[in-house]
Amino acid sequence: MEVRGRDFIIKAKRLSVLLLAVVFLIIIYSSDRSEKVDMEVFLTSIKLNKTSFKLKINESQPIFATAVYSDDSQKNIMKESNYSTSNASVVAVDNSGTIIGVGVGSANITVKYKEFAETVSITVSDESFNINVKDYGAYGDGRHDDTKSFQQAIDDLAANGGGDVFVPAGTYILQPIFLKPNINLIGENSDTVILKLSNDAPDDYTRLITMDNNTKIQSITCDGNYQNHPNGTEHMHCIFASDKNNLIIEDNTLMNAVGDGISISGSKKNSNYIVISNNTILENQRSQIVIEQANHLLISNNTISSKTGRPGIHFEPWEKMQFYNAVITKNTIVTNSNEYCVLLAGSDSGMAGKSSSGYFFHGIEFSQNSIEGPFCSLLIMDTAGAKVYKNTLYVSDVFVWRKNEDLSVYNNEIRGTNGIRMEGGENGQLVSNRTVIYENTIRSAVDGINITAGAKNTTISDNKFSGLKDGAGVHLFASDDIVNTIVSNNTFKNYFDGVKASSIRKTYIDRLTVTHNDFSDNDGYAMTVQGESHHVKMDSNVITNTSGVFLLLEQAMSMSDISITNNKITGGKRGIYQSQSGKGSLDGLTISGNRISNTTGEKAEGAKGAAIEFDIHSNPHKNVSIKENMLRNNAVNEILIPDSLLKSVKDNRIN
Repeated sequence: MEVRGRDFIIKAKRLSVLLLAVVFLIIIYSSDRSEKVDMEVFLTSIKLNKTSFKLKINESQPIFATAVYSDDSQKNIMKESNYSTSNASVVAVDNSGTIIGVGVGSANITVKYKEFAETVSITVSDESFNINVKDYGAYGDGRHDDTKSFQQAIDDLAANGGGDVFVPAGTYILQPIFLKPNINLIGENSDTVILKLSNDAPDDYTRLITMDNNTKIQSITCDGNYQNHPNGTEHMHCIFASDKNNLIIEDNTLMNAVGDGISISGSKKNSNYIVISNNTILENQRSQIVIEQANHLLISNNTISSKTGRPGIHFEPWEKMQFYNAVITKNTIVTNSNEYCVLLAGSDSGMAGKSSSGYFFHGIEFSQNSIEGPFCSLLIMDTAGAKVYKNTLYVSDVFVWRKNEDLSVYNNEIRGTNGIRMEGGENGQLVSNRTVIYENTIRSAVDGINITAGAKNTTISDNKFSGLKDGAGVHLFASDDIVNTIVSNNTFKNYFDGVKASSIRKTYIDRLTVTHNDFSDNDGYAMTVQGESHHVKMDSNVITNTSGVFLLLEQAMSMSDISITNNKITGGKRGIYQSQSGKGSLDGLTISGNRISNTTGEKAEGAKGAAIEFDIHSNPHKNVSIKENMLRNNAVNEILIPDSLLKSVKDNRIN
């Protein structure tokens, strides 16, 4: 029996070792498999928008550099690539990929990103212009129709390989004109060159200028003549392109169109590599800039305004596909729209169905812009990896709607009715995931951040919130589930509540962490929690001239795993208060390590204003611990709780 016992022990030990080995191998396999999953998407190449450029001396253009991955996704790498020129006396290049002609000659630009490199050839000439429209009989007197002269100049130059059509000072009356590939329409100066849509132009899909591949429009004023087309359709634009690549629209004034100032569209082929810069765009009747099916955009340094209630920039792709790369920077936008000032959007992710992640616009960068539109939103919807940063936003709100993934909003100055509003769609099927909001200064009349109708994995950190004694700094209202929200290292001043969390029945707030924030001079509580709320943590906050925490149990709704720890509460009306509105349940509450002092002890119906106080009529609570708190100099310097919780109170200091 002794030997058998020993054999059994030995076999058991061997079995344990074997099991440990198997577990170890599973872990290694899982880890390796996870790495392989991560490595399944890898960089396959980089691509540039052109293989060659023709520049004049002092002319500049950006090189669009894009990383292409094994899953066909793309990424703008213009800021991340390294650039070099083979001859700096011919062409220079900066660290963002903008090339500029320096001297006559030829040279190469090499673009490197990680292990990949591509080279483009550059030719720089000192030629001025190739064709003058007045040589083709254009009058420019504001009375004659100059359409034939313009179109003939364009056609002749295109037949000879392309070049510049020069437009000297004058007012030119035109029916629609159509650029051909490699044709540039160059005005003498946008202040003196006016292209005006004819009174006789048809009121249908009439665009004053339609662009083609590799074309530029520069230094003209386009007047869409809205006043003489009162019955025109919304498709009557100043400048239009569809399924065209390498377009430059710069240094123009685009105004008064029945439709858009600029409309860039396409089929599933898309338009690609679009530069819209240094334009003045104003008083177009639909929108100032519209982006539909287009990728690889640079919209910069434009002055955009509308007193007719229309938006400044409007993304509106509708094809069931992904879109990539838009840099929108250093624009000034002023509008009296009461809907949205700017719309940044992919296609409708609802069309993707539940089995797909969605149809997104990937890689939008919206930075260093100024928006003045106090009645309209900066609207963001159906985006992935968008970044909104270093903007000055005087808007009704920044509205994050429907499904967005990995959105970052940071370093902005935001002033509005609400600062940032997040809202899901389609009954919780379209909600934003992994939104990060940090280092913003937010001044709001109501809520600093309002999240409703669902959100997942939201981080709100290092922001400065200030209000007008109304609303909450952060307001979570779970009409659909709001899951895993972190609120940390923010300052909240002059709101009613600092953080307010509530829900309707059958939805919940789960995993809310509020930590290391500074709450001061708020009329209500640093945190209010009501409705279905689970795994809520309020830890290590400094709360001054603001009540501490309010828990409100509601009819047939539950709270669980609530933790209120290590907070410093000074000078508010109350410390920590639990009340009820109907019979709800509370299972799991820890109140520990808090320092509560100098509260004024405001009373309420059935409440005495104690530093820590529970409604004595609530349903019996489960798993409650009130320990190691310090109460000092409060008007009602007590812990008042139902008798059923007396055993839950331990080691508190009351001075």
